[in-house]
Amino acid sequence: MRKLISALFLFICVFQGEAQTKNFQAKFQLIDRYIDSVMKQWNIPGLALGIVYKDQLIYAKGYGYRDIENKLPVEANTLFPIASNSKLFTATAAVMLAEEGKLSLDIPVKKYMPSLQFNNEELNAKVTLRDLLSHRTGLPRYDGIWLGVTATRKEMVEKISLMKPQLGFREGYIYNNMMFVTAGAVMEVVDGNKWETIIKNKIFDPLQMNQSRCTQVEWIQSQNKSVSYFQPDSTKRLIRRTQTGQTDALGPAGTIKSTVNDMSHWMIAQLNNGMYNGKQAISNAAIQQTLVPNNIADKEMKWDELSNGLYCLGRTIQTYKGYKLWSHTGSIDGFFSNLTFIPGEQIGIFMVHNSVPAGSFRSGMALPIIDRLLGLSLTPWSERYYSDYLQSEIMAKQQKDSLLRTRVFNTNPSHALADYTGVFNSPLYGEVTISLVNDKLSMNFRANQSVLYHFHYDQFYTNNEGTDLADFRIQFVTNTLGKIDRFTMRPFGDPVAEFVRR
Repeated sequence: MRKLISALFLFICVFQGEAQTKNFQAKFQLIDRYIDSVMKQWNIPGLALGIVYKDQLIYAKGYGYRDIENKLPVEANTLFPIASNSKLFTATAAVMLAEEGKLSLDIPVKKYMPSLQFNNEELNAKVTLRDLLSHRTGLPRYDGIWLGVTATRKEMVEKISLMKPQLGFREGYIYNNMMFVTAGAVMEVVDGNKWETIIKNKIFDPLQMNQSRCTQVEWIQSQNKSVSYFQPDSTKRLIRRTQTGQTDALGPAGTIKSTVNDMSHWMIAQLNNGMYNGKQAISNAAIQQTLVPNNIADKEMKWDELSNGLYCLGRTIQTYKGYKLWSHTGSIDGFFSNLTFIPGEQIGIFMVHNSVPAGSFRSGMALPIIDRLLGLSLTPWSERYYSDYLQSEIMAKQQKDSLLRTRVFNTNPSHALADYTGVFNSPLYGEVTISLVNDKLSMNFRANQSVLYHFHYDQFYTNNEGTDLADFRIQFVTNTLGKIDRFTMRPFGDPVAEFVRR
C-alpha cells in the first residue's frame, strides 16, 4: 500500500509539473513580445534569456545580435560576462571550504592570511569572511584599484591597508568588489589552489558547466562570445566598446563568463537543494548559508511592489508582490546580467545583454517576466526605469553645466605646460604619465590616453564625451619651492587621491 501511495504521489507531482510547464509555455509568446519591446525601447542589440522550472530548462533563447557588424546572432550557447553574478559562486565555494573545515566564515580572516592588513586595528582584529561577502566592513568601493590594472590579485589585496573606512565596522551596507577579491585571496591561501581552480573544481565540473570561463585568455579565445556597445550621442547609433575594465585579478568579484545553457545548471542546483542530474553537486547546507541575511542592502525602497532588500552572501533576498525573491545583478564592460529566483514557485530566470544604456534597467528586467509567468498584474517596469534613466541623464547634464559655471575665465596656468609633465604615482592607483603632445598636455592612465584641457588656474580636465573612456579632473599642486610636484583627482569616482611626481 505504501508503495502504491508513493507511486501515486509521484505520478500526481509529475502530472502537475507537466501541466504547469505547459501553462508556462503558453505564456512564452507574451515574454517574447516583452523582450522585443524592451530591446527596442532600450536600444539593446543582443540579449539572452533562460528560464528554469524545477529541474528543467523550459525556455532558452537568444535575441538580436552578439556582434552587429558581422550579423552574428545571440544563441543559448553564446558566452557573456555575468559580472557580479560571479559573487554567488565565490560565496558558495567559500561556504563549501568552511564545510571541509578549511576555514570559518566567522573567524577574523587574518588568522588565515596574516599578511592581510586593513586601515585600522579594529578591522584587523574583527573582519571575517562573512563581513567580506556581505559588504559590511564600512569600506567604500575603491573600484579604481582594479579597473583596467595589470596587477596581480596579491598586489591588489596589498592595497587594502590604504582603503579608508566610510562607515564604522558593520555599521551599514557599502557594495565593495575589493572585499570579494580579498575573500577569494583568503580562499586561495586555505585551499592551496587559485580561485579559478576552486570554482572549476567545486562548481563548474560537478554542474557540467563546460562552457563557463573565468579568465580573460579563455574569453579572448572563445568563438561564440558577445561584444558590447554604447551610445555616443542621442541618435541611438551604437558603437562597439573597446575599453576593458575587468582583469583576472578581479576574479572573485566578477569575471565569470557563462551561457544561458550553463547558467541553467546553476539555477537547477539552487532550486533543488544542490541536486543536479541526480547527484548532490552542492550541499543544501551551503546553499542555505548563502541565504542567511547579514545586511540591509536597501533601507528605502522606491517601489511599493518590492520589499527592502537584505544582502546575504553574494545575493539579495526580498519579496515581490508577495513572492519571495533571491536575486543579484551584474555589470561590467557594457554587459549587464540579472539572476532571479522565485523559490516558492521553483522558477529561475537568467538574463544578460550587451548595451550600456539598458544597464539602468538591469535590476528590474526580470520582473515583467515574473508578472507574465505567474499571471500577475502587469506593472510598467520598463517605462518606470526608462523615465528614471532619462531623468538621470538630465541631472548629469545639469551637474556638468553647474560645474562649468564655476569656471573662472581668462586665467592661465601658473607654469609653462612643460612643467606639468612627468610621471606621477599613487600608492593606490599606480602611475599616471603627463606629457606634452602638439603643445597640449596629454594624460596616460592605464589604457586611457586623453588630452588635458585647461579649466582654470592649475586645474585641467579630460573631455571624452561620445567615447567609452572615463573622464578626470586634475588639480596640480606646487611645493614650497614653487615647483609642480603633485596633483589630486578622483579616479573613477573613488575618494580624492594624490599623485606625487616620481
